[in-house]
Amino acid sequence: MGQLAIVYATLTRNSKKIAEAMEKTLGVKAENVSTSPVLGEVDLLYIVGGIYGGKSLPSLMKFVKTLDPARVKRAVLVTSCARKQRQDGVRMLLQEKGIEVLEEILCPGSFLFLSYGHPNEGDIQRTADSAARLAEMG
Repeated sequence: MGQLAIVYATLTRNSKKIAEAMEKTLGVKAENVSTSPVLGEVDLLYIVGGIYGGKSLPSLMKFVKTLDPARVKRAVLVTSCARKQRQDGVRMLLQEKGIEVLEEILCPGSFLFLSYGHPNEGDIQRTADSAARLAEMG
């Protein structure tokens, strides 16, 4: 397992809960992109965010634009959403920078009454466990 980092952006606190569970599972501090975290050399960066109105949060997009591909080798997207949407905008920015997107882990989320009650503790733990398996692989 190389150098890991976790960043997240949240509006409803679901992404924060997921990032905190990953923090415990991986033993790596999760940082909110709103604090403008400065990353060192990172072999695998976990980017945790939700989908709001079909898009990732602007704060997450802004942070991803600042990533240096000389310092961040690969990324895993961790996405919370009610309709199994993906972080296509984040993925595109990473690919344009030459940062490989290894995987995207989807965690059930909710919107109003759609998928109400998600993510629950089981959803969050399964997501953290998936993140740990990817870290072990490389």
